[in-house]
Amino acid sequence: MRSPVPGLRRLRFIHNTHNNMHRSTSLLSRAAALCCVAALLGGCASTQNALDDANKLLAEREAEKPLPSANLSQYAPALSRLGHMLDVYKDGDPVIYMQTRAILDATNLSNPLVGAEIPGDITEMVRTAVNRIGVRVVYVPYHPDYLVSQAQLGAKFGVTMPDFLITGALTEFDRAISGAGRSNNATIEFGKGKGDTALGFDNKRTAIFSALALDLNLVSFSTQQMVPRIQASNVVKVLNFSSEDNASLGFYGDAFGFKLEGKYLQGRHSAIRTLVDLSVLEIVGKATNTPYWRCIPNGKPDPVVLDNMRSSFEALPPPLKIGLVQVMLRKYGQPVTVTQQFDEPTQQAVRAVYGSRFPQAGDQVDVLTWQGFEPLFFNVPMPWDAELQRATAAATAPAQQPPARPATSAGPQAGGAA
Repeated sequence: MRSPVPGLRRLRFIHNTHNNMHRSTSLLSRAAALCCVAALLGGCASTQNALDDANKLLAEREAEKPLPSANLSQYAPALSRLGHMLDVYKDGDPVIYMQTRAILDATNLSNPLVGAEIPGDITEMVRTAVNRIGVRVVYVPYHPDYLVSQAQLGAKFGVTMPDFLITGALTEFDRAISGAGRSNNATIEFGKGKGDTALGFDNKRTAIFSALALDLNLVSFSTQQMVPRIQASNVVKVLNFSSEDNASLGFYGDAFGFKLEGKYLQGRHSAIRTLVDLSVLEIVGKATNTPYWRCIPNGKPDPVVLDNMRSSFEALPPPLKIGLVQVMLRKYGQPVTVTQQFDEPTQQAVRAVYGSRFPQAGDQVDVLTWQGFEPLFFNVPMPWDAELQRATAAATAPAQQPPARPATSAGPQAGGAA
């Protein structure tokens, strides 16, 4: 009987050969995979690819980068309008020179120990606002150290003395004077009361108002006395708003969800700049007796300017009153000559202006009285009249609808608090 050894040896040889071939194939596959991975890594991590990625990232970020913009409040254009108004009303009058003392924070909340929530010195904002008006109001800087240093170096220069000095301070910062919050939530469960699936939603909204106030006064430089009734005291509300939204989804006790939070804090420096622009507009308008309220939407006549102009007009003798009427008629485009006589051309110009612009005054208006002269003085046509009329109409349109309540402004208004 033959031994099975040779057959077993043959089977073992075939099996070993097959195993060796499988190992070789596996090794070759791994080697090929490693080569491919190395090639891919070599291609991705090259210097050129890194530079290309960096340039692409730079281009994307540069395209999304916000560009600088002019730092203008909503009352900044009104200052430029006031400059144009002074060109019309004060034609031929001397330039007004103004200066400021340091306009600081009187609340002490600009101190770093309490968080420095507001700026400690806003003098530069006031200077910018005054300088924005135009050539009729010129700001005179006050830097004695600089002048002394330049004089010691041999510099020679003249000194312009101001007519008026602006003083004042940030006088109020009341945090959280009012606030309110609302919350809504809902939960829905499925699974026949077993709580297999649950949906939940929750949202919260919170609004808090704070208040900032600025006081400015006008001082006569020659007498160092405050000019009576020439001041501005305005307040602006600052909003702190937060929102929170939550949602969840659960299956058999396991749940996941998401949460969204948002917060808006109105810039206090920006709010102060708005106060500064409005207050400078008001104080310069009062000092020059011009209807500055016509430079802003929804502006209301200032009683100080009205009283000053009425007193000044009523104190004039009749010839000067007629001359002033003739000057104002020229500003309406009427070709009259200032003769201080109520001649026929003047009478025709009065009838033309009052008939087209102030028909409510009637046919027999006496322009030598304040009641007759007032509309002529305060309503000289300005280039922005139509623009402000549209803005006023757009702002008051929602309030004119019966279901809505009268709208209230959160910003400052001319001549008082918001």
